[in-house]
Amino acid sequence: MNIGGHSDASVDVLICVCCKRDAVTWKVASEHIVRFIKSKQYKVYVPDEEVEFFRSITPFQFEVIGESIYSNQFAAQIKECLPSKVSMQFGWYLQQLIKLCAIKACDESDIVLIWDADTVPIRPMDFIDKQGRLIYYKGDEQHQPYFEMIRRLLGLEKKVNFSFIAQCFVIKAAWFSSFCRLLEQRHQCSWIRAILGSIDFNEGNGFSEYETLGTFISHCYADQISFSDANWLRLGNSLLGHIAFLNDKVINRKLNLYHFVSFEKWDRAKPYYRKVMIPYFFRIYIPTLFRRSVKI
Repeated sequence: MNIGGHSDASVDVLICVCCKRDAVTWKVASEHIVRFIKSKQYKVYVPDEEVEFFRSITPFQFEVIGESIYSNQFAAQIKECLPSKVSMQFGWYLQQLIKLCAIKACDESDIVLIWDADTVPIRPMDFIDKQGRLIYYKGDEQHQPYFEMIRRLLGLEKKVNFSFIAQCFVIKAAWFSSFCRLLEQRHQCSWIRAILGSIDFNEGNGFSEYETLGTFISHCYADQISFSDANWLRLGNSLLGHIAFLNDKVINRKLNLYHFVSFEKWDRAKPYYRKVMIPYFFRIYIPTLFRRSVKI
C-alpha cells in the first residue's frame, strides 16, 4: 500500500528530547516506543555529558545525540530573555527549540513525529491515515499566553476547538520549512529569533511548539490532516503510582481504553508513601534483589 508517497504507514523520523532526571521513565517509554510506533529512524537528544549513560539504557534502535548540536544556537539567548523569577523554565524552552531544530534538519520529504519522552505508547499507533493525511491527537489545554504569542508570531487565530498539546505531534518536514520561511519573511530575521522575540518570558510558559505548529498547519494544510478521538491519559503516576508498576497485565486491566499514557514529573500519586514507596519495595525492589542473588 502506498500512503502519501510512503511504502507503509510508518513515519520517517521519531524525535525525543530527554535528560537524566527522567531516565527511569525513559527506559520504559523507549522500549514501548520501538515496540508500538513504526519509524525508519529513532532519535533522542540528551545533554552531551549524558550521552553514554543514555546509550546504556536506551534500545539499540535509537540514535542518542548530544543536544549541543542545536542548543548552542540559542541557549544563551534564552537565558538572557528569562527573568530571574522564571529562570527554572530554561530547560522547558530549550527542549522545545531542540525539537524544532531536529525537524529542520530532516529531509524535506520526511514525515517526522515528535514524541514526549515521559509518554508511553501502550498499543500499536498510526499517524498516517488511509488517505495519506497526518493524524493528530486532541488535548484539552487552554493556556491563553500560547495564543497571544501565536498572534504575534504568525498573525493567526486558533482554528480548532481543542488543543494540539497531546504528548506527540506529527509533521511533514516540508511544512516546517514553509513555517520557517513565513517567520523569516514576516519578522525579517532567523526563524529562531522570530520565535524567541515573540515570547513573553514574563508569562508562565509563554510558548508551545505543538500549539504553534498546530495552528499553522490547521490554517495552511487543513485538507491534509485528520484528528483522532482516541483516549489518552496524562495522569499515569496518579493512576498507577509509578511507571515501575506498568506492565502488560496492568495495561489490559487499567489502561485498555487508552492509546498512550504520560508519567509527568508534576503528577505525583497521593499518599505517596502508601501508594508508591511500600508497593515499590515489596513488588519491585525485593523481587529484583532476589533475582540478582539467584543469578549470583
